[in-house]
Amino acid sequence: MASDEQGNEQGRGMSLAARLRAAVDQRIDASRREEEARRARLERARRARAELLRDLATFFRAFGHGKTSSTEDQVALRFEGRSLRFEAHGDADEVRVVGDGVPEGARLSRNEELGRWGLHMPGLAPRLLFDAGLEELIARAFELRPSAVPEPGLSTEVSAGREASNPAPGRRGRSL
Repeated sequence: MASDEQGNEQGRGMSLAARLRAAVDQRIDASRREEEARRARLERARRARAELLRDLATFFRAFGHGKTSSTEDQVALRFEGRSLRFEAHGDADEVRVVGDGVPEGARLSRNEELGRWGLHMPGLAPRLLFDAGLEELIARAFELRPSAVPEPGLSTEVSAGREASNPAPGRRGRSL
């Protein structure tokens, strides 16, 4: 009788054990997929940040004035004794912006859904970097505004890096 009881005990709960094992296996698989997705997002963000820093270095070289320096993690421009620097910060989706006239806490972050970088500065609405943000940073850091292509009703005079008249309402660039 002892062997019969042993056999029954070995068979009892086997269905529950199998269901529990399947539930744990599903949890492990879900965690693995989530981790793989997180790593893929992080890698895409790192590549996007590296591309952004290369684009900024190319932009500064195209500007053709001042001294551009760049490494894998930062890009800087010095012009007329002033500077503007972009530094990789965090896991991969943020770039710190440091420079003359640039408020502390200025940063770039990437909106993965849009695939675009935005400028965030304390006290100002976020701006897309390559629409209005970069121009804002250049103006602040170097007290320099580009000459505008004449538009009807707009003055294009530039005086000491500052526009002589205000642009038409709503013409300051897109915000995020």
